[in-house]
Amino acid sequence: MKLKLPVTAAVAALGVLAAGAANAVTFTASGTGGDGAESASAVITTGTNSLTVVLSSLINNPTAAGQEVSDLQIFLATLPSTVSLGSATGTTINIAPGGATTAGGSITHWGAAISGGSIFLATAGTGAPGGSPNDLIIGTGPYTNANPSITGRNPQIQGTGTFVLNFTGLAAPSVTGVNFSFGTGPDNFLPGVCTANCPVINPTGGGIPEPATWAMMLLGFGGLGSVLRMQRRRLRTSLVA
Repeated sequence: MKLKLPVTAAVAALGVLAAGAANAVTFTASGTGGDGAESASAVITTGTNSLTVVLSSLINNPTAAGQEVSDLQIFLATLPSTVSLGSATGTTINIAPGGATTAGGSITHWGAAISGGSIFLATAGTGAPGGSPNDLIIGTGPYTNANPSITGRNPQIQGTGTFVLNFTGLAAPSVTGVNFSFGTGPDNFLPGVCTANCPVINPTGGGIPEPATWAMMLLGFGGLGSVLRMQRRRLRTSLVA
């Protein structure tokens, strides 16, 4: 009975470490499409019945709309019954030929949907409202390289957009991977690479723990071993006495 409490405490501490590290996951992607270089990041924080997605374009002074972020496909360990876009916030701008900017309006052309076993957050393609897409996420300026595919499609979200997805039927969502999309089609797709607080489960179905997960496991097992050794020493001391 003396052994049970310390062992339970060690296992509980390991669980707390794992839960804290898994709350916010960061993904990035970089590549080249038909219009040039593409790069984006997504920081996804889980909440009760919700996800908060901070989606960014990392290309400065882009040339064409094909380099702008227009869609994020999110893979979850379990799908919710429904998804809705609770809010979309960010700085919007209008870009004129030559690169001059003026303030834009509200973000109105993003939506969310469940399709093909994943969640889509989009202004173009699956999950997006109808009509010609705008509110694409463009990197920071200057915008002197912007061609008519950009200047003719205002407003744009400058740099980063923050989106809250609300779920029913899924109190504790677990993100396992993402794909980024670019352009108004969307035109190009890049798989996200996890760079922080990576999930144990990946979207291809593997189960290989990330290095941080291995470290937490080893820390927990090390603590467990120390408790067991202490208990054995106390038992031997008691028997000798």
